[in-house]
Amino acid sequence: MPAHLRVSLADRPGALATLTRALAAAGANVLSVTVLQRESGRAVDDLLLEWPFERPWDHVVRAVEGCAGARLHGLRHIATAEAPPDTALVAQVLAQPHRALEVMVDTLPTLLLADWAAIADRRWPREPVLASPQTPLPLPVTPAALPRPRVLVVDDDPLMVMPCADSELRLLLGRSSGPGFTRTERERCTALLATVINLARMAYRDALATPPGGVTASLVELASSHTRTG
Repeated sequence: MPAHLRVSLADRPGALATLTRALAAAGANVLSVTVLQRESGRAVDDLLLEWPFERPWDHVVRAVEGCAGARLHGLRHIATAEAPPDTALVAQVLAQPHRALEVMVDTLPTLLLADWAAIADRRWPREPVLASPQTPLPLPVTPAALPRPRVLVVDDDPLMVMPCADSELRLLLGRSSGPGFTRTERERCTALLATVINLARMAYRDALATPPGGVTASLVELASSHTRTG
């Protein structure tokens, strides 16, 4: 069963190698390592492990604690360790621009090691207009005003919420427990959302035979009205 381990380490040669050796000695198979961010002499790393669901976490926790300067930020099982590259989302949106937001909501949880994603209307923020499996209902409470992307913790669960361009829609991305979202993850998600919205709007900049559908249509129609009145 794949597991998601987030740690921070002293940003010096050998620190990560020491940790991976300790994890291997504890019986964990390290599948991949991603360096999320570096600052103030420390590095935040995501490691995907193979760890039996029925086996307690004690050996993994002790392995981390036994590495000088290592700090455990989160440890949990996840559904899959097969995270596609960001370009896979872009390719799917290009192939299905009429379902741009639907594709994004389906794909983002895997890309960003989250458990669920949803689109909500600012006026009815707790009722999703689009949601992936495992999305909590009603949606978590989010700020009424959202001028920029926010990273929050709601009822002990990490949450990221961001406006969808100039529309009434907002994107929510959540984890059921586990590590909070980092600044790097927020910036990555912001860039992906902006790319998806721009691709959808560009696809329908000129009249086409196949109109956009579902939630994506509201973004395209809003951009078109701005173009006509601008």
